[in-house]
Amino acid sequence: MSKLLFIQNLEYEFMGPMYISAVLKRAGHSVRLVAGKDYGGVSEAVRDFRPDVAAFPVMTGQHRWALDIGRRLKRDHGVFTLYGGPHTTFFPEFIEEDGVDAICRGEGEDAVLELMDAMAAGRDFSGVANLSVKSGGAVRRNDIRCLRADVDSYPFCDRELYSGLPGAGPGGVKGVITSRGCVYKCTFCFEESMKALYRDKGRYVRFRSAGGVIEELKALKAVCAPRTIYFCDDVFGINKEWLYGFLDMYKKEIGLEFICLIRADVAASDAEYARRLYDAGCRVVFFGVETGSERLRNEVLKKGLSDAAIRRAAENLHAAGIRFRTYNILGLPDETLADAFRTVEMNVSIKADYPWCSIFSPYPRTELARYAAEKGYLSPDFSPDDIPQSFFISSGLLMKDIKRIENLHKFFQTAVLWPWTLPLVKALVRLPPNPLFRLWFGLVYFYCYVRSEKRGFYGTLFFALRNYRSVLTKG
Repeated sequence: MSKLLFIQNLEYEFMGPMYISAVLKRAGHSVRLVAGKDYGGVSEAVRDFRPDVAAFPVMTGQHRWALDIGRRLKRDHGVFTLYGGPHTTFFPEFIEEDGVDAICRGEGEDAVLELMDAMAAGRDFSGVANLSVKSGGAVRRNDIRCLRADVDSYPFCDRELYSGLPGAGPGGVKGVITSRGCVYKCTFCFEESMKALYRDKGRYVRFRSAGGVIEELKALKAVCAPRTIYFCDDVFGINKEWLYGFLDMYKKEIGLEFICLIRADVAASDAEYARRLYDAGCRVVFFGVETGSERLRNEVLKKGLSDAAIRRAAENLHAAGIRFRTYNILGLPDETLADAFRTVEMNVSIKADYPWCSIFSPYPRTELARYAAEKGYLSPDFSPDDIPQSFFISSGLLMKDIKRIENLHKFFQTAVLWPWTLPLVKALVRLPPNPLFRLWFGLVYFYCYVRSEKRGFYGTLFFALRNYRSVLTKG
């Protein structure tokens, strides 16, 4: 048996570590997690557990934090460090960093299992597919393994992994996925790069069986007694034949309210879709508007989504009694302040219940970041290290209106929820950015988050104070 300790800075349940933990525990390995701790807390967890591997699930923007913690752990405890997640998948040169022993690219379950099995048996693991490993003073970069076609063969998520987090007891909202991968080609998303990584490695979009998902939900109800289920697929139920059969089973055998992510054009295609969701227990859906400029949405973002489809989707959802959160991005390449206000106006016109908005973050190696660089909106030496930890503060783009657009972001939800404030917002965005704007944004964002995801007020408040203080204090 080998031991692995997951280390993350946010006290949040991520699906990846739970799936990997389930696979490892089924094979007899031991897994724990430490989250939201400073170095002293992480070091104490390592001394207590004595893991063979310290594993960091890393998103770009958090990689410097993870690298610093990993280096200190190696210095003080000599532990083997493994980094995975989106950052190492798209920036495999991260293996060259001092203090990094190995990285994992792509889906991690089978690769990490093979690594842990090899460690337990004392075998060489430098050739494990999906991993890049430092060995004998050199780096061995291995090929990507084929995708596992039968995703039902994975065990259910290990919910116990996060059981030590505050608010992880019975009740609340629990996430479940019914599919892996996305069929769409939006330029701001990482999916196209993932599809390229897995070209000729098997079917990229894979669906679980409806029966398998139902069995996991039954187990989840027995262990966690959740109040609400959150289907966090990239797009939930794009296969309507699968979806309608699943919804019938869900209503009969599970009977909990649920939340899901959808596409506006799917909801616009027929009114039955929204009615079937509501009948099965869906009370809130999330979908992307991205921008109120149809030109930007389709020519730059390649969303393939018309204004008419967004409006029709909103009509169908309102008619069915389903509230919705819209995802929006300000500060897009080519965007003007007038374009940004069109996004506000679009959300007002469709009566978005829970508007959500970020500032565009130009993640290197996405198609949209390449476009921004080609247009001269990024400095020539822009790198992943220039990505902020939060996309709620500022932009990395060099554009004429960017400071006013950043200010508008802080009042986006205010203007949509209370349109009578729009004249005031138009005046405020002309002022210099300041901490009071960020504070107001945090308050309204908290209000929308709690209501849209049906979270508990005090638990969410304490979570926000522990994890997102930097959003309000860093400039």
